[in-house]
Amino acid sequence: MLEKTVKGDGTSRTTAKVLGRFDELIEQGEKIKDTCKKLYFSGSKRSIDPELFESWKTNCLSLLKSTFGSSSPHFDNFVNRKFFDYYNSTQIYLGILKGAKEDLSKGYFFHKDLMLSVNIFDSLINRARRRLNEDKVLEAQVILKTVLAEILGKICENKNVPYDPEDAAGDLIARLSRADAVPEHVLERLGRLQEDFESPEISPVQVATDLEGLLDFLDEYLGSQIIILN
Repeated sequence: MLEKTVKGDGTSRTTAKVLGRFDELIEQGEKIKDTCKKLYFSGSKRSIDPELFESWKTNCLSLLKSTFGSSSPHFDNFVNRKFFDYYNSTQIYLGILKGAKEDLSKGYFFHKDLMLSVNIFDSLINRARRRLNEDKVLEAQVILKTVLAEILGKICENKNVPYDPEDAAGDLIARLSRADAVPEHVLERLGRLQEDFESPEISPVQVATDLEGLLDFLDEYLGSQIIILN
């Protein structure tokens, strides 16, 4: 059953990024379809490049799985669809992609754990931005510190790394490092943010910079690499 996400303060940048990726793959698919159509109606015995087709198909499967999950009808319909020929199969795959994009644009997801997390964190970060714009630097700092700890806890949970829900961000980073569960450069990046969020002498400019850094992390890692759920 489809689940509707909780709406945050504005559209998640991550959701917009994923929608953009759907557009890219749909555009690529339309070009493949047009090439197939020209070859078919010209009576040519030539075919499209199988490597190009398989690369596009694999990228589509990866996007559907990371966005909706492997148990979703979008992914299941795509992966189990019988191959007919390049032209007709591409048309069918495009129909699945377009339907998935429509569900995504309306706020519906099967992989709700990921998208709920992204939208909630995105909403909290926007709240911190408002506090910062109101010159409430300490309040913004506390919100960002909390979001960072929640993100790290989520990573521990889904990487099966034992942790205490009361652990601070620094403790969670240490646990993930010992378990070798996340690339070291990612932990170093989050460690720098953690130090800033706990500093009593941080400047408003640095808080603003770190806020954008945390938001970029949501986009880059939760939205693309999806290290939390994979």
